[in-house]
Amino acid sequence: MIDRKRVIILIQLTIFLVALFLLYNTYRDKNKIPINVMLIEPETDPDTNSFTDIEYSGFDLNGNRYTLNAVQADFKTETPEIIKMEGVVANFYLKDNTILKVVSNKGLYNTITLNMDFTENVKSTYLTNNLFSDQLTYSNSESKLLASGNVRGESVEKGEFFADNVEYSLTDKTLELSMFGNERVNVKLKN
Repeated sequence: MIDRKRVIILIQLTIFLVALFLLYNTYRDKNKIPINVMLIEPETDPDTNSFTDIEYSGFDLNGNRYTLNAVQADFKTETPEIIKMEGVVANFYLKDNTILKVVSNKGLYNTITLNMDFTENVKSTYLTNNLFSDQLTYSNSESKLLASGNVRGESVEKGEFFADNVEYSLTDKTLELSMFGNERVNVKLKN
């Protein structure tokens, strides 16, 4: 009789273990939440700091006040003095109470030398004069603006001109026009 009880207990234990195994296998995947592993890579360089809606202001070496605004800007940590900008607007408030405004798609600003480079769709406005170019460089030490690449100037009073390079002195308020090679500067004056 003891053997018979042992056999019954052994059969019950086997049935219990089989049932437990079947239940486990049936329901083990029901509560699992599928996990999708995605590798997220940063959009920018980790050595680059970016910021939006910035404004720099100060005085150049000749005492003219300026403001420099950008929609977006960034700089590398190894060269924090070079600021790359997008959506740039610069205003130079000259000592004679006139304003020179420069607008461009992109720009560079050196916070140490205060030099500025404007590129892509550059438009400069001074009084009733407009200057369009591919690039405009402001040299703080020389107090000059150098426009290059598809330079076109227009004045309400004086007419228009086309040149390869235009150099404007902020101190003398003089304009030098030049062309590459043997080409001539094209000037159309109004009467």
